[in-house]
Amino acid sequence: MNFFSRDKTGSKIRGEFFRSREIDLVIDVGANKGQYAKEIRKSGFKGQIISFEPVQETYNHLVKVSNRDKFWDVRKTGVGARSGTATINVSKNSVYSSFREQTSLAPEFSKKSAVVLTETVPVIALDDLDFGSAKSIFLKIDTQGYEQEVLSGAHKLLSRCEGVQLELPVEHLYADVWSFTEAVAYMDEAGFLPAHFQTVNPIHDDPSSAIEFDCIFRRKRQSSMT
Repeated sequence: MNFFSRDKTGSKIRGEFFRSREIDLVIDVGANKGQYAKEIRKSGFKGQIISFEPVQETYNHLVKVSNRDKFWDVRKTGVGARSGTATINVSKNSVYSSFREQTSLAPEFSKKSAVVLTETVPVIALDDLDFGSAKSIFLKIDTQGYEQEVLSGAHKLLSRCEGVQLELPVEHLYADVWSFTEAVAYMDEAGFLPAHFQTVNPIHDDPSSAIEFDCIFRRKRQSSMT
């Protein structure tokens, strides 16, 4: 669930991150209906966007919203640790669709998380793709608990990335998902440090606390690695 555009300050910070690192390619994994791509366009990003969305109905919508943007490429596939196929659970509200099973917290958080069907979809590892001559890449992953699998298939790509945006769980809506601290440690090992956190959604009965954060990670400077 990516609601990054709700906060103008967060959008401004992300825009500055893109400008300072001269990002020329954004890889948008878990594109849903194109919310993220449309938001970065509004923020001034004019480079190439490649969006991945596996659910058929959601992909059909994505095609419609992207078809007038010649620098926005959309692909009907999931992304994971290796290429193949997988079954995705499609929710009433498509932002909750996931390759993961839901925990008991999901329906408590939103009735629209209810799974209404499943689809068998193609899955690709990002390292199996050619991203051409892009000089400065930003990888955004919003896959409802499948972020670690996406990263596991993107080791080569990460070496070309200046930034990564992940949705990190505090409470778990999906089963068998890494913890917040495990995710930060994984990114540290991969050579990235947190640059900015933003609340995705608050806990309903504790609105001062987040259930999930969006985090932008920046590549470590050489001095941070010594």
